[in-house]
Amino acid sequence: MWTMGGPRLLSMRPGLRPALILLAWGLFLALTLGPAVGLFAEAAGRLLAGAPEAWTALVPSARRAALLGRSLALSAGVALFAGLVGGLAALALLRRAARGRLSGAMRSVILAVLVLWVITPPYLHALAGMEAGNWLRGLGSAASPMPDLPGWLAALFAQGFALMPIAMIAAAIGFISVERDLVDSATLLRPGRGVFFRVVLPLAAPAILAGTGAVFVFSLLDYSTPSLFGVSSYAMEIVAEYSSSRAPWRAALIALPLIAIAALVIGAGLAALANGTPAHARALGRAFRFYRPLDTLRPPAMAALWLAAAYAGMILALLLASALLWRILPQLVWEVRQDLARTLLTAGLAGALALAPAALVAGSLAAPPRKPILRAAMWLGVLIPLAIPPSLTGVGYATFLACCAPDGVRTAGWVPALAQAARFLPLAVLLIYVQMRRVDPLLIDAARVLRPPGPARWWRIDLPLSAPGLIAAFGLVFCASIGELEVTMMTAAPGQGLLSMRVFNYLHYGVSETVAALGLVLAVIVWSVAAFGLWFARQRG
Repeated sequence: MWTMGGPRLLSMRPGLRPALILLAWGLFLALTLGPAVGLFAEAAGRLLAGAPEAWTALVPSARRAALLGRSLALSAGVALFAGLVGGLAALALLRRAARGRLSGAMRSVILAVLVLWVITPPYLHALAGMEAGNWLRGLGSAASPMPDLPGWLAALFAQGFALMPIAMIAAAIGFISVERDLVDSATLLRPGRGVFFRVVLPLAAPAILAGTGAVFVFSLLDYSTPSLFGVSSYAMEIVAEYSSSRAPWRAALIALPLIAIAALVIGAGLAALANGTPAHARALGRAFRFYRPLDTLRPPAMAALWLAAAYAGMILALLLASALLWRILPQLVWEVRQDLARTLLTAGLAGALALAPAALVAGSLAAPPRKPILRAAMWLGVLIPLAIPPSLTGVGYATFLACCAPDGVRTAGWVPALAQAARFLPLAVLLIYVQMRRVDPLLIDAARVLRPPGPARWWRIDLPLSAPGLIAAFGLVFCASIGELEVTMMTAAPGQGLLSMRVFNYLHYGVSETVAALGLVLAVIVWSVAAFGLWFARQRG
């Protein structure tokens, strides 16, 4: 079923394969879009019936329009900051790699740091921003205290640093994808900075813009980090409306502008990647040896790299400093043992629930239909769920929990796990798809010749080839679910809270030592899972 340009990685009976793919796509769309579609269907019925409250929710008031404008400005600032600093830092790293100053071990360390950075729970980034603010205030004197950063600026930096690895990795992929022959030809005609600005940067722009757009979307749909700095966001309006009116369809209508804007950004990024240079991986030594355009912007690139390194060091120092609180750690862990166990169980269940549909949908993407419009529709089907605000997904699943879920499901924690799996399912699909594209088709052809399809071939050939992607996808959903807040707050049953909810409340009350200690516990768990995934991927080549 899984393919790499034609050969199948997993085999099954011909009549069974299309049925399984259709079932997987149906399950994928039902999990990711089903709750929101149900809410919009009810809202459409009320609009058609001419309900005044429905039209009031659909047409933004002056306050909501101003709030949407401020949210867009904040997200644009986050994307610009993360894209600029992340792109320059990626340029500095590639420049060092081009000159042989990064060994293979150091490259692996940098990749591991970026992966661990991006999966760190977001409230730890917010805590780092708060601690940095406290440190800056301590530099002033009683007569002339240091002024506090405005809340919107603190939220911008916290979100920008948290999402920066996405922009950094996208920029690195864009620069690596530029053909060396094009650079050599341009160097003969226009040496110097003109090669970078007129050849390299335009060719790398699709990947850079896609990464920056992803940062914009993730920032726009998140309300947890801005709220910690006292900043209201439009995404928070969805939760406030549902909490005040208890009408989930009103929350869906209020979320419509966010969904439209996020969908437009995702579509633009997908179109840019489709029309741009293919972002295929290459050996850095061959791609960038004597690559003089990388000397361009050397001072700001090195400054951006040192800024990113300093922030990563601050996060690490914050967590290591919390280890000095060893006297409260055992008691604190014992107090939250039930929430911690429930968090780990829910995250593991979410990873397991996402695995099968993600694998089958990724397999259909690896063997796309020949018609371009069908391929585009499949990619939109995978990426559009990322435009749904997590708070609206939580409202949809909370509505299902209230009306349709049996009592056993409500108390067993299945709905939070299902909602978390739905939120991160598109990312799991993308991760498995990337791993499938890296499988050598000669291995698949040899397997088809030497061993016929059946359980033995699936166990001894197909599953080992697929294992890195499956383990990476499970680890991604598991780690992301541990720090997930928006969906969790809406779907957790009374008395069944998870650790992210407790940490979020502690941050609002200013209990930084407790948050740092709990953050250390969660960071060790998340980083251990991610480190095992990276080690396994390296062992598998």
